[in-house]
Amino acid sequence: MKPLYQDLPFPIDSHIHYYIEDLPHFIVPWHYHPAIEIMYIKSGVGTRFVGDSIEKYEEGDICMIGPNLPHEWRNDDTYFDKASGLRATCICLFFKREIFDQNFIRLPEMNNIRDLIERSRRGLKFTGNSKLKITRFIDDSVNDTGVKKISNLLMLLELMAVSTEYELLASVGFTNSVNSENFERFNKVYQFLVKNFASPIKLEEAAALVGLTPTAFCRYFKKRTQKTFIEYLNEMRIGYSKKLLLENKMKISTISEEVGFQNLSNYISQFKKVTGMSPSQFQKQFGVKSKQAI
Repeated sequence: MKPLYQDLPFPIDSHIHYYIEDLPHFIVPWHYHPAIEIMYIKSGVGTRFVGDSIEKYEEGDICMIGPNLPHEWRNDDTYFDKASGLRATCICLFFKREIFDQNFIRLPEMNNIRDLIERSRRGLKFTGNSKLKITRFIDDSVNDTGVKKISNLLMLLELMAVSTEYELLASVGFTNSVNSENFERFNKVYQFLVKNFASPIKLEEAAALVGLTPTAFCRYFKKRTQKTFIEYLNEMRIGYSKKLLLENKMKISTISEEVGFQNLSNYISQFKKVTGMSPSQFQKQFGVKSKQAI
């Protein structure tokens, strides 16, 4: 299933735009756009799709979606029954990273916001007390105009940036993106994995990139990612395989080989370990009616 490119309802002279929607059910299918989106669910329940993340959502759900990351908020079936009287309402805030001048975004005072924007490339869901603070701020800011609209956007982004109550949504393998908080040393390993994940990779090769012994590298890698090297590599492979599953151009067995698994049974086993479902069940969740046999 290929996401649709969406032209956003921006006034031609507007670079920060609030969009309020109140409908029986949300109508935009799985899509992407270059603008950064902050999506606040005021009412309604359903399933949220962000990259390869599939989760239920409810009233108060607040997420930040980075540029060109496919996403959809799909209401439960009852919302499509006209007799139900249910409504799906939300406040969306759209802006482009380009609104920040290159010199401005590199100011030390903008470090938190710059990191937030990078993290948003995988999609962020805010939780706990942070969710309440962020949604209240949006409720209070939605009608801002002029300079206040700009200053309050910065305040909102800073509020999000300093929060520790958030979850990353799409997997690193799906987005091909690493958080800016992962500094240069780790980035050497990450870029190596991005280029070579579909090939057999030895632990010694990765360790040599950062001048560590395999044992020291394992400790370093686990501390940095909270995962073992093999777990991280397999999740990267699984993440990329999800892209291929949604495109539905290959058999599942071919996808298994394409992302670096030596046999189909190991691929299916690892896929279930990471996602809790089989590759074909994953396709079904996204409404992909596969014409490809395993």
